[in-house]
Amino acid sequence: MLTSVFCMRLNTYGVVIGWLGVIFSFLATILLSVALGFVDKIAQQIVDTEKNDMTVSDVRNVLIILFSIYLALKVINLLASAMLVVGTVKERHLLLLPWLINNGVILALSIVTHIGLWAQVIGSAMPFMSALPILLISVSVLLLSWYLYYGIYSLFKQIQASSDLQRPLIPPVSQQTNSYPSYTKI
Repeated sequence: MLTSVFCMRLNTYGVVIGWLGVIFSFLATILLSVALGFVDKIAQQIVDTEKNDMTVSDVRNVLIILFSIYLALKVINLLASAMLVVGTVKERHLLLLPWLINNGVILALSIVTHIGLWAQVIGSAMPFMSALPILLISVSVLLLSWYLYYGIYSLFKQIQASSDLQRPLIPPVSQQTNSYPSYTKI
């Protein structure tokens, strides 16, 4: 398990990542809401620039579906990031789970996407030296994403371990008694 990420303690790192997630998700939510408001103009602009057989109605429907899905994902990410901040500050490990699950799914999809990119780059007729920067950047982004995720996972395990020490589920044998609880006695 990690004890620090980018020279920050895990608690500080959790709060920083949480706030960055909240801010960027909030900005993306506003941007997507505005884009949904101007979807007709965006669809018209796409049809005018592409010069394909697509109609404005088809493009508009696709844009509405894509923007709506992405908006829902950004709202989920906003809530998960806010719960990450609260869970880190209050040291409640279960509040970190939504962020871990959300970003775990994103990381898994990212791995699949990167493997597809690698297959496409390697399978193309592109010379190796011109494909090398693409592969190196892709591997670097994937490793950085994994490292950031592992930092929050380490924070989760650290908070979980400290809360288990503070509140054990089963009291020690010396504190257990064979009598009924006091509220059942008459």
